[in-house]
Amino acid sequence: MALLVIDVQTGLFRKSTPIYQADELLKNISFLVEKAHDKNVPVVYIQPSNPGALAFGSEDWQLHPNLHLTDKDFIIHKQHGNAFEGTSLEELLDSKSKTV
Repeated sequence: MALLVIDVQTGLFRKSTPIYQADELLKNISFLVEKAHDKNVPVVYIQPSNPGALAFGSEDWQLHPNLHLTDKDFIIHKQHGNAFEGTSLEELLDSKSKTV
């Protein structure tokens, strides 16, 4: 079991079409992450990049500042629509399923 937090980057909250109930969304994500941490459930942040708005390393590419990662959390950088393609996500989840 793991909690996946997908596509919660600064630039996605700055788009001309705003994220629906963005503040509530961030509160809910923070609540779920806190609960996962309390239960020792791994938290995995999926962070996409693309050459346009979410260029790797750019300010918009950064995870939203309201997310409070710990040193026990994991970050998977993806460059495709599928978070498993070209990443170590499957291996990470497999390894964590054996330890939880």
